[in-house]
Amino acid sequence: MFEWITNIWIALPVLVVMSYLVSVASDKLGDVLHITGLKLNIPTSVRGATFDAIASSFPEFATAMIAVLLYHKFNDVGVATIAGSGIFNILLIPLVSILAFKGIDLNLKVKAQYVYRDMIFYLISIVTLFIFTYIGYFNIYTGLILLLIYSAYIYVLYLQTKDFRNNQEEQEELEEDMSYLLITFWIVVAMAIIWISIDAIIASALVISNTIHVPPFIVSVVVIAAATSIPDTLLSVKSAKKGDADGAISNAVGSNIFDICVGLGIPMVIAGRTIEVQLSQNAGMFGFLLISMFTTGILLLKKKGMHKKDAGIMGIVYLLFIVYVVIKAING
Repeated sequence: MFEWITNIWIALPVLVVMSYLVSVASDKLGDVLHITGLKLNIPTSVRGATFDAIASSFPEFATAMIAVLLYHKFNDVGVATIAGSGIFNILLIPLVSILAFKGIDLNLKVKAQYVYRDMIFYLISIVTLFIFTYIGYFNIYTGLILLLIYSAYIYVLYLQTKDFRNNQEEQEELEEDMSYLLITFWIVVAMAIIWISIDAIIASALVISNTIHVPPFIVSVVVIAAATSIPDTLLSVKSAKKGDADGAISNAVGSNIFDICVGLGIPMVIAGRTIEVQLSQNAGMFGFLLISMFTTGILLLKKKGMHKKDAGIMGIVYLLFIVYVVIKAING
């Protein structure tokens, strides 16, 4: 579809325009699913970890699917994008959320039970992916195990939703109502726009990679990852501005769980074949996935909450990640 993207001067503006379209479509998808969550009376932390996370993570999911089905670059594009997006989400989204946070207290406080819930499942997802990377290949069983982990996560969220409904005193009011038929229409339209835009982004990124002689893995882990993480960021900032700390952070971590378990799991199952992967190429990525997770997790568990100065710590860790990527690109 995008064979006409043949040089970097076409690729760069296409990358910018399509990233904007992904952001707009994801924002609409997020609004529609947010309304759905309210109509179903789902608590904010669960809504953030499911509906919001799915809405903002669909670009990463589309990236992995297209990488497998069209470009046959699952490891270089699909895995790299989701890993880079994961580090972006876990560090930069809480960073901008704390800067945008407008609550009664100056500190951004998230309930410890939600932090432990999301971080534990995120850690399980990372470790599972690492084990299969260490083995040297992904296959249909890898995908099924990842999907099973996400199913367990959803079950835990279901139990919390059930408990919330039994104990709630007041239901959050709908700012805008929408019929389920209209909701379905907008979901289909938004996802179609995202899918086509992501295809163009991948095509542009590969042209840029070939032009500047940088491995596709590097371009994916920075450029495509950042482009697909914009919706996550905007959605969390929107929640933070409303004073909804639980929703803002749950979206960031929930998105990462969705990205690894569903964003990689379903493409592995659909591929139906063995996909070779090298630990040496991904070792540094796994290291930063764990470092970023523990950095943000520890800051979120502070008794007084996360202060604006803590944003600098997460910023430094992400800067170190970029330095690592640059060094890897130079040496690669």
